[in-house]
Amino acid sequence: MKVFRKTGVSTLINILGMSVAFAAAMILMVQVRWDTTYDANFEGHGQVFRLENNWMDHGLFSTHIGRPFIEMTRDASPNIEAVCTWKPLGDDVLYKEGDRESPITIPMACVDSSFFSVFPVEWVEGSAKEFDAAQTCVLNEAFAKMIFGEESAIGKILENGSDGSRRIIGVFRNTPRNFSAHIGMLLALGDTDRENFSEWSYAAYLKLKDPSMAKETEDAIYMALGEYISSDEETRAEYRNGFRISQIHEAHFERDVRANIASANKAITVTLAAIAILLILIAIINFINFAFAEIPFRIKNINTRKVLGEGRGSLIGRQLIHAGLIASVAFAIAALIMHVIAGTSWASHVSDSIALKDNIGILILMLGIALLSAVIAGIAPALYSTAQPTALVLKGSYAMSVKGKMLRNFLVGFQFVLSFIFILMALYVHVQTKFMMSKDMGFPQENILQVWCGYSAGAAHKPLKDKLLQNPSIMDVTFSDNLIVSDQKMGWGRTGDDGEQIFMEVLPVTEDFVRFFDLQIVDGRDFRESDNESDAGVYIANETFINMFPQYHVGSLVGGHVDNTEIVGIVKDFNFKSLQHAMGPLVLLIWGKTQWRDFGVMYVKTAPESDFKEISSYIKEAVCAFDPSREPDQVSVRHLDEWIENMYQSEQSLGKLITIASFVALLIAIIGIIGLVFFETQFLRKEIAVRRVNGATVGGILKMINKKYLIMAGASFVIAAPFAYWLMTAWRKGFAYQAPIQVWIFIVALLVVAAIAVTVVTLQSWKAANANPAEALQKE
Repeated sequence: MKVFRKTGVSTLINILGMSVAFAAAMILMVQVRWDTTYDANFEGHGQVFRLENNWMDHGLFSTHIGRPFIEMTRDASPNIEAVCTWKPLGDDVLYKEGDRESPITIPMACVDSSFFSVFPVEWVEGSAKEFDAAQTCVLNEAFAKMIFGEESAIGKILENGSDGSRRIIGVFRNTPRNFSAHIGMLLALGDTDRENFSEWSYAAYLKLKDPSMAKETEDAIYMALGEYISSDEETRAEYRNGFRISQIHEAHFERDVRANIASANKAITVTLAAIAILLILIAIINFINFAFAEIPFRIKNINTRKVLGEGRGSLIGRQLIHAGLIASVAFAIAALIMHVIAGTSWASHVSDSIALKDNIGILILMLGIALLSAVIAGIAPALYSTAQPTALVLKGSYAMSVKGKMLRNFLVGFQFVLSFIFILMALYVHVQTKFMMSKDMGFPQENILQVWCGYSAGAAHKPLKDKLLQNPSIMDVTFSDNLIVSDQKMGWGRTGDDGEQIFMEVLPVTEDFVRFFDLQIVDGRDFRESDNESDAGVYIANETFINMFPQYHVGSLVGGHVDNTEIVGIVKDFNFKSLQHAMGPLVLLIWGKTQWRDFGVMYVKTAPESDFKEISSYIKEAVCAFDPSREPDQVSVRHLDEWIENMYQSEQSLGKLITIASFVALLIAIIGIIGLVFFETQFLRKEIAVRRVNGATVGGILKMINKKYLIMAGASFVIAAPFAYWLMTAWRKGFAYQAPIQVWIFIVALLVVAAIAVTVVTLQSWKAANANPAEALQKE
């Protein structure tokens, strides 16, 4: 009990540090598992590749291509087992039962029957045998049960907007969420756009017989496409560099690709994994630190047992059991912390569930690590303490032995190095995230609402606008075919008069769109209402389009949706994609007389002091008046700036994970340093007492002790700073727009850690420095 009274506080601190470390490490491991198993969780995933090209903007790869190109790949190489065509759709479906109509939101995609040869599907009922038949579809099990309950879905009819009715022919088992083909409803593509070279809204997935021959297969595919692209060898060589096939799991980490699916920053994933490992390592180091620091309080008890005849093996076993109990209690508390966090909003920062029942494998792994940590952390102090000669203990010089000092100094220095690395990374993650969030997008966002009005209401955009403007709090309204900021818009490929292929993203808008968003016309003119009566519509191109294709200018004709379309203006570049992606070529389009799709998105500019709830209700009622099939709660009204901010949710969540984990690691390191300084002052009591007897002041004593730790912190900073800089540089490569690594980050980190060290050392040393020297010498 006497030993416990002396070491109980340190044991509690040790358990606290280990618990926080294990809990944070387990949560980080959930996110790491999500990304490292993305598209690597189905049979044959290693054989599946994604077709990509950067013909759109000669720099940023895209998964979108014309369907005729996909058809050309089928027989390009004997190594190709199957080719799947994929086209993502909206998510509004209408289910009719008698007189009742129920709008349902289901993520959908159009695919050909080869989908089921590329991606394995387990059927709950029905099959894909009739999938090539017109107007058929299959549902996943979750949506089938949501719509039809326990009743069979086979033969039921769903309606998908202008696409018409779809007959359900099969229900398949739910797929993992971290899977590119995780979808609610698959619609039969049929022959749609099979011969249309101008529609670039399709993606292709290939299943190879031998994935080791991917490069040869890639070359064969390009040879099959090359003749169509250009007859000029130099031009073909240029386009060859912009064509590739990527293994589907590796494609999840590509940062030079624009894909309307989830992607991850590999640097972040590696960083999270590294932090998880370092958290465990710090916990083990703390364990070792405290175990060694407790030796002076346990050594007499150990030697007494040795004198009484207890063997060394038994003494070592006692200490390992003690360490195992500490590790087990820490693990149990860590699991409790994880369980509590799973029920809070903090869980949303992780892509997968952190509920204990969904992470049994990680829990078992962490329990094993905890017990292994106990062995690693306990064996060295146990061996060391049981090997000490009794004479050394009786002389009281154990604490001041050279080896003891060196070990303690090394452990403290290592703690400082890790502290610097974590705080530097945490600061830079914050800087990069703030840099992206505050970067000017090129258009105003405040007091603008983004509304998915649907195509039915969008077809009546003029009277709908008039209706909305009757509200005095609504200042202006405009419409577009897609969101102003989205990672994928319509992709069009066109052949110029010189035979060169050009590729661009297209955003159809109403004539007031440029004015509404205060976009700057740098050449030519803005849209006019009369443009709606033009035969082929008109374009306004962004600066990037003109820079990439300098043969075009104001007045040039570029292929459009029915005929050549005139460029009437050039708009200054604005960010029409999230800032993870670089700028690409974009044209804003007025449809003209031939509008083959209605507008689905509406933007509403409100008065600065307007009430969001009131305006939102007014907008929803107005939309429903022009689309009776929708209910007000099915109309989404959001602040534009919030929508754009949410586009960085993945980066924000992962950035917060890194920041939180970094500060957790720093906290654990500080706990370790507190413990070590506390015990270090116990070791220095004799030296302090001698100095006090010889006239040293309390201030001088504190200065002496602080000097040692400040020198140690400075040396640790010199070691940590270059490594942290390398980590920052590697991490920011995943972003198109990168914040500079500024000197102040390093200065702040140095000052913070130095201030913490001085504070901790001073507080822990104050009592020893003010103790009665006579009493200290008598105890020693």
